[in-house]
Amino acid sequence: MEQMDIEQEPSRIADVTVFRLKGPFTLSTMFDFQGALRDTALKGTIIDLTGVPYMDSAGLGVLLGQFAHAQRHGNKFGLVGITPRVLTIFEITHTDQILPIFATQADAENSF
Repeated sequence: MEQMDIEQEPSRIADVTVFRLKGPFTLSTMFDFQGALRDTALKGTIIDLTGVPYMDSAGLGVLLGQFAHAQRHGNKFGLVGITPRVLTIFEITHTDQILPIFATQADAENSF
């Protein structure tokens, strides 16, 4: 059975939490992460996908949902560390033109 590990830590930017995902981001692994994103104390988010070897449409849906939530509430949001294989799903769906994607965590923090 697939598993995705989730590490959570504060960013150097106030009220921003960094999530580091490790493992496949799929329908069978997304629920714990989706639950973590529903924390009412959570404000801005940086999601580090460096450790994600592949993602399906369910994973993409979680990211789009969090991005929409951030926009509605005026919170910061960024994706970092996207591997070429994961980038392909963003390019195919043209969400790479919508989602704020940065090369590094520092780049995302500097944009805030």
